[in-house]
Amino acid sequence: MTQPTVPSAGAPVDVEGAAQRPFSEHAAMARAYPGGRMTVGAITPLEGFDGPVPSLAGHIERIQQAERAGFASVWVRDVPLLDPSFGDAGQVFDPWVYLGHLSARTTSITLGTASIVMPLRHPLHTAKAAASVDRLSGGRLLLGVATGDRPVEFPAFGQDLGGRAERFRQSLEYFRIVLEHRFPHVESPLGLMRGTDLLPKPVYRRIPVLMTGRGRQDVRWIADNTDGWLYYTPPLQQQAENIERWRELTRGDGGGFKPYAQATYLDLTEDPLALPRRIHQGFSVGRVSFLAMMRAWQDIGIDQLMINFKHSRRPVAEVIDELAEHVLPHFPPGRPGARGEHRRPVERTGR
Repeated sequence: MTQPTVPSAGAPVDVEGAAQRPFSEHAAMARAYPGGRMTVGAITPLEGFDGPVPSLAGHIERIQQAERAGFASVWVRDVPLLDPSFGDAGQVFDPWVYLGHLSARTTSITLGTASIVMPLRHPLHTAKAAASVDRLSGGRLLLGVATGDRPVEFPAFGQDLGGRAERFRQSLEYFRIVLEHRFPHVESPLGLMRGTDLLPKPVYRRIPVLMTGRGRQDVRWIADNTDGWLYYTPPLQQQAENIERWRELTRGDGGGFKPYAQATYLDLTEDPLALPRRIHQGFSVGRVSFLAMMRAWQDIGIDQLMINFKHSRRPVAEVIDELAEHVLPHFPPGRPGARGEHRRPVERTGR
């Protein structure tokens, strides 16, 4: 297994997937989720801001800084419309355009979506965009998916809010069929496809799909149909119970493992000894207590802590430097190719 890198200029691109690598060797999954310990990711934009729209000052530089600092992954948001009642426009840029740019401006950090709202996009468009980013980045894409939680978006796209859970399942099935098979015959409420193929195919035999929240789905369905679970920040005991249930449902999947990640808002205070104070879906806390909290999260089985800096009162560049010096060395990225360091992800044989 090799480290994921941006394809070299002039090299032929295996768009038809003739030399696809086994999913069990997925380097970006191994970097993000080595298994048995926790890594750290960052959610875009890497900036603290009070209103709904970030300034995006130095946004690429912050992501490059995070890559150098030892963040395992960076996650972009899918927020097509500004809803003032939600108060957060994400990184503003379209996630696929932004990921294409990041593919060229980074070298090894895992690139993820957190998350693509599947019911708002036709699965062929999602599949084409995802496979393109995966190829351009050298196989670094992890696809976080969601049902959608902003009601105003659905009528704008001509979609029924009440039917989003079923459309989500239909979209995910369609997405996987066209990427994991050549010239597939698809009969779906979302379209009919025969005698054609979708290119490019991804670098590995499939693109990892991770569910965000419950998405109005049964947890067993999530365990059976996705490669991991991205969740929020409930109290520690509740999260431990969530993880225990997740492990029970995924333990028998062919000897592999499916990661469980937690997204948390962080306001790292200047005082390293400041005790934690709860904020929306996260904490305002000093470095010492934050490190203790991270160890507790690792102990209950969280595979990655995904940090959202929106509520940071300090410059995020300064926060990243402090994390790089005092925190991230305790939770380094996985090392693709390091024998035995990470548990093998589940190899699905077909649908």
